Amino acid sequence: MIAGWEYGRRVNYAKWRFGRLEENSPMGSEHALDQQDHPPSVETAGSAVHEDRAIEQARNQPADRFASDARDQDLDQALKPWLPAPRRRVQLDTLSLLTWPDGVTVESPAFEHFLASVVAPFCARYPTPSTQLLYRRSLTYFFRWWGQARVTDGESDAFTAQLVQRYRTFLTETQGQGTGTRLAARTINTYLASLRAFCTWLKRTGQIPFHPMGEVKGLKIAKRFVRDSLTEAEVTRLMDTFDVTGTDPAEQERQWRDYAMTLLWVSTGTRSIELARAQRRHCAQRDGHPILYLHRKGGDAAEQPVVLAPWVLEALTSYFQRHDAWHHPIVDPSAPFRGLLPEHPLFCWLRGPGKYHSKMNNVAERRGCRALGVGAIQAMMRDHLQEAGLHRLLNPETHSIRPISPHSLRHTAATLALNHGATIRQVQSMLGHADIQTTMIYLHEQDRIVNAAEHHIPNFSRPRSPRV
Repeated sequence: MIAGWEYGRRVNYAKWRFGRLEENSPMGSEHALDQQDHPPSVETAGSAVHEDRAIEQARNQPADRFASDARDQDLDQALKPWLPAPRRRVQLDTLSLLTWPDGVTVESPAFEHFLASVVAPFCARYPTPSTQLLYRRSLTYFFRWWGQARVTDGESDAFTAQLVQRYRTFLTETQGQGTGTRLAARTINTYLASLRAFCTWLKRTGQIPFHPMGEVKGLKIAKRFVRDSLTEAEVTRLMDTFDVTGTDPAEQERQWRDYAMTLLWVSTGTRSIELARAQRRHCAQRDGHPILYLHRKGGDAAEQPVVLAPWVLEALTSYFQRHDAWHHPIVDPSAPFRGLLPEHPLFCWLRGPGKYHSKMNNVAERRGCRALGVGAIQAMMRDHLQEAGLHRLLNPETHSIRPISPHSLRHTAATLALNHGATIRQVQSMLGHADIQTTMIYLHEQDRIVNAAEHHIPNFSRPRSPRV
């Protein structure tokens, strides 16, 4: 890049070389005198003096002095190599990145084909069906809003940065279906995060020239957990809802299954998806301790272990015995042990053999050992929370409903471990957090409440007699 003073020096020198300075000008007379004083034999020194004087004189000339000169074209041609390259200004806010297809409405079948051609390749990048479903729903919500806004609000057919900004404004002002209230901040951020990931994929694959959500920020949310944790007394109330003393084999198996699952849940802080993925072959022994390898969220295999307490292992063993007595009866005691079935789930449905037809030739499923899904596990836990009086529990002090859900058992495990002396690194390893800052939220919330500054403010209340 040419410095400013050097650029001006070259411009003025070019003007002098092309005769832009008049001969009768002060510089012209000085130039004539200079030629008399310096003969042609000293050409090198004279040319340097001529250049410096021409540059000095050209700087003092008015800008319109050479407006009508006949050699403007020659001057521009001479200055072209020295001029900086012009930059084209592009209004990125209004630059069209995608275009709504002609003749396609939200209600038409062509809209589904449009979504499949645009959204489906992006969602296929993610391995888990739950992640694909989340992105598909979020992006479908955006494209439906865009299609309806074209008709009702006169929105343009171009996908621009301004369109994304108006979509954010729409999310903050709209109301949830059937609720009558505005969308939660976390819901809005989920929609924006899905659209941001979609635009990142478009930019990376070269389908759009720039990222349109660079200036679109999500809502600011405090770093805390939505669900509340249970106290030790509340966990005891929850465990009392399981009756394992029944005589019916099917009911006894169900009670032992739910009892063992709840103990494992509250003792290791697993997620519901990890319970659904767990298999018997993931149980192992390491350094004299029973462990269970979990298939963590976002992982591809069961690789991260959690240690099983003796009472958890005892409950799991009792459940396995009752399950195998129904699903895998021993017809001939003298026959050799068949061993664990391939991909045998840790927690199964109660239906007997022959109820399922496995599409993947899974021997365990053909014998009625079908794994419980995430929905069934969470529904089971909600029923027991409600039976224990913990579902939608009313806080007696604030008269507000505590956010208790099946995921609260995970928070309970972390909170109880910290209360009983576990370090933050140990809790991070148990929960499988990739970032320790996520685990630190438990410690910050606990310290904020227990060691709050509000506890040190004196009591200024005075007894008041009721008004008559």
